[in-house]
Amino acid sequence: MSHIVIVLLVAAFIFRKPLGKLLSRQFPNRAKRQQVLATIIAAFLLVIAARLVALFW
Repeated sequence: MSHIVIVLLVAAFIFRKPLGKLLSRQFPNRAKRQQVLATIIAAFLLVIAARLVALFW
């Protein structure tokens, strides 16, 4: 599972320009776009934190 997260993060980094253009088209409001990005990042961090807690439990 952690390999999948790493691959997704690398893919998001490589394709960040097209993803940014897609998000800017989907959410023209800058504040709303930043809120969506913050939600996505928070979700990734929660998944990683849950996996670390499960690993060391």
